[in-house]
Amino acid sequence: MKYFFSAGEHSGDMHAADLIRAVRKKDPQAKIWGMGGPLMAKAGAEILIDPTIDSTIGFLEAGKKLFRFKKYLGQLSRFLKEKRPDVLVWVDFGGFNRLLAEKAAALSIPVVCIFPPSAWAYGKGRAVKLSKCVTHLASVLPFEADFYREYGVKVTYVGHPLVDRVKPEIDPDLWRRSQGIAEGERVILLMPGSRKQEIETLLPLMLEAVAKVASKQDGLRFYLPVAPTINRDQIRSYLYDYPGLVKTVESEEVYTLMAAADLGIFASGTATLEAALLGLPVIVTYRLTKLSVFIFQVLRNNEQKAKPIMVALPNLVKGRQVVPELIQDDLTVEALASKFRELLEKKDYVEEIRKDLLQIPEVLGPSGVMERVATIVVGEAAH
Repeated sequence: MKYFFSAGEHSGDMHAADLIRAVRKKDPQAKIWGMGGPLMAKAGAEILIDPTIDSTIGFLEAGKKLFRFKKYLGQLSRFLKEKRPDVLVWVDFGGFNRLLAEKAAALSIPVVCIFPPSAWAYGKGRAVKLSKCVTHLASVLPFEADFYREYGVKVTYVGHPLVDRVKPEIDPDLWRRSQGIAEGERVILLMPGSRKQEIETLLPLMLEAVAKVASKQDGLRFYLPVAPTINRDQIRSYLYDYPGLVKTVESEEVYTLMAAADLGIFASGTATLEAALLGLPVIVTYRLTKLSVFIFQVLRNNEQKAKPIMVALPNLVKGRQVVPELIQDDLTVEALASKFRELLEKKDYVEEIRKDLLQIPEVLGPSGVMERVATIVVGEAAH
C-alpha cells in the first residue's frame, strides 16, 4: 500500500520515523512518501519537502513564512492528486497539516492524525474543522481523546510514544563517572529548543542567567545537547562569551543526560515531557512576540481564560503546575537566575517535583504505542 506522512519539525520527524518503522513491520511492501526531515528519510520515507530546519512557533512568526508554506501546500496537493496514497498520516504541525488533510479528504484519501492541535485550549473551532477532515485520531493523552470524541471524531486512545522511546543509552552513574563528575557536583542540562528562533530568543538569556549563578557557586557542570536542526556555528557564537562554562554534546546522548542530570533549564516543548519521564526537575522557559500572545489569548476558550496560562507539557498532563514556568515578560535573566538558585538551594522542593514527575508515566499509557498507531494506519489504508 501507499502512505504519505506529513511532519514539520524535529519532534514530529522523530515520531513519524518511529511510526514509519512500525508500519513497515506490518506492511513490508509499503511505499512511503513524506514531508519531514532526516529521521523520516532514514526510516525509509522518500522526502519531498523538508521544513524541519526552518520550523517556528507563534502565530506571527509562522505568518512570516506563509507564502513558503502556501507553496508547499500547492506542491503536496498536486502530489496527492497524482499519486493518490492509500492514507495520509498527519503528525503534529497542526496549522499546515489540517489544510493538507482537507485536501486529502476532498480526494477521498483517509487521514490518520496523531498529535492534533490543542483544541481544548483554543476552543471548539479547531475541533470542528478537524472532525471534517480526519478519518481516525490516534490520541496520545486521555483528556485529549475525551475532548475530541465530543465533536464526533473517531478516536482511539493509544498512549504517548515517549513511554517507549525515553530510555537512557547507558547507566547514568556510569556516564557521570565517565565525565569525571565528582561527588557533590551537580549536572545542569540546558535545552533551548530545536528551532533557530528558540536558540536566538532563549539561549543568550539562559547563558547569562547560569553564568551569573555559577560565578558565585562552585560544583556546577553545564551540558548542552545540540539538536540536528541547529547550526553548530550559531551555538558556538553564543558560547564564545562564556569560555569553559558549557559543554556541548550530540543530541543522541540526551536521554542519558536527562537521567544523569540533577536539574534542567528547558524551552517549552517535547523535551519537557521526556525529562518528566526520567524524573528530571526543570525550569521551563517560553517567549513569543506580544502579538502572538495576544492572538493566543483571543483564541483561548472561556474556561481556559479563567485559568493561568501553562505551557509545559508535564503541567498540562498533571493539570497543575508541577515544574516552574517562566514565560513572556516573567522570563528575564534575573528571574531565571533567581529560580535556578532556588532549585539549587531547596532540595525538598526539588524532590517534591521529582516525585510528581515520576507519576506521569502512569497517565501516558502502556508500552507498544507506535505498534498500536501502525495498526490504525494500515487498517485505514486498507479500507
